[in-house]
Amino acid sequence: MRKQKRNDPIAKENNISYEKRRKVRRGKLMAVLVILVILLTVVNAGVSVFLYTNTVKEERIQSAKGVTKLAASFIDTKMIDTYMEQGKNTPGYQETEKTLYNIRENTVGVEYLYVLKIEEDGCHFVFDLDTDDVPAYEPGDVIEFEEAFKPYLPDLFAGKEIDPIESDDNSGWVITVYYPVYNQKGDCVCYVGADVSMMDIRNNTRSFLERIALIFSVFLILILLVAVQISRSYQRVSDWEDLIKKQEQNKILIREIVTAFSKTVDMKDKYTNGHSFRVAKYTSILTRELGYDEETVEKYYNIALMHDIGKIGIPAEVLNKPGKLTEEEFSVIKSHARLGYNVLKDISIMPDLAEGAGSHHERPDGKGYPKGLKGNEIPRVAQIIAVADTFDAMYSNRPYRKRMNFDKVVSIIKEVSGTQLTSDVVEAFLRLVEKGEFRDPDDHGGGSTEDINNIRKSFDNKE
Repeated sequence: MRKQKRNDPIAKENNISYEKRRKVRRGKLMAVLVILVILLTVVNAGVSVFLYTNTVKEERIQSAKGVTKLAASFIDTKMIDTYMEQGKNTPGYQETEKTLYNIRENTVGVEYLYVLKIEEDGCHFVFDLDTDDVPAYEPGDVIEFEEAFKPYLPDLFAGKEIDPIESDDNSGWVITVYYPVYNQKGDCVCYVGADVSMMDIRNNTRSFLERIALIFSVFLILILLVAVQISRSYQRVSDWEDLIKKQEQNKILIREIVTAFSKTVDMKDKYTNGHSFRVAKYTSILTRELGYDEETVEKYYNIALMHDIGKIGIPAEVLNKPGKLTEEEFSVIKSHARLGYNVLKDISIMPDLAEGAGSHHERPDGKGYPKGLKGNEIPRVAQIIAVADTFDAMYSNRPYRKRMNFDKVVSIIKEVSGTQLTSDVVEAFLRLVEKGEFRDPDDHGGGSTEDINNIRKSFDNKE
């Protein structure tokens, strides 16, 4: 039996056939991966929009409830029928109307504020306020019940409080809150109504979704490329030495990708430029001090680089607002932890990547967010990132202030050990401070202390 020559037609045909089968398999794998990328992009974008919309919706509902309760306290229950019969010239009417205008103008999100008496034939207006686009109804005017309100009519006729009503009709997308006003006998004489417009949320959601979809697509495609590269590398390695070399190359590639995305986050947040890199550096120093091996130090560094990735999904006008945030805006900012977790949780090449993004604002005492985890429920990497993140938040220059005094920062971190920050990580931090770590070489004892006090008061209030 003779050997096959290199130019043997049969051998060449077998090689071509093998190459074709391999290309077909690779093509099928690529198709499956592309479909998965698309599905993950759609799911993550949908979840992000859902969380954002629900957070803002709940904030506006609470705002409307507060407005209706406040307005109800200024309504003279004995004068309801007189107001409807005699109109705006009735004594006391214009003073009450002026108060209602002041309440509406000082409440974010409430577009319409009015007082109604619910009768069988419809809604009878007692008070109604003008807007830029819609003139007010006159006292005594009657309008028919809108379709969205009909299921609630039995409770309205009975003078009961009803759940907020969401509708999208001639008035646009609004949420309506009704609050019953009772007289001294306990009878419901009218309702204060407040309409919260959601149209701006729809517009913001559209642009928000476009940004999220674009960023998720780019991000997941990069991860896809890494997966393909790793798959190819394992197909080609023939011995242990080549395998180690390929693994090192993959580590470098992963580092380059997470570095690129951390730069994207820092570019979007003009107040914290370079924050992700500094937190990653501090995290690696703390991880090494806590006795972990170099592989874990490397992994935790990469996770820390991505801890604020969820900020990509926060509207720029909220993230970079120059003044004080409202409660609603602060809730949107807080959602970055949940958004970051949703972005990273399905990346199988580094399954722990999502833990830093999702849990770095959790606290040992359970007062953190988004889940209120306690103690060891908080992933270890998130416990370490929390100390690094807290330190950098105070000890870094911002456009609106200089960094805070180093010794004061250290004393605050020591003070919140065990409540806001994990004790043994703080102890590692303090050991490193004693060794001369963390303090900037150019720091000769300056820095603000007033800003620290203000931040601490603000933080306490938010608790």
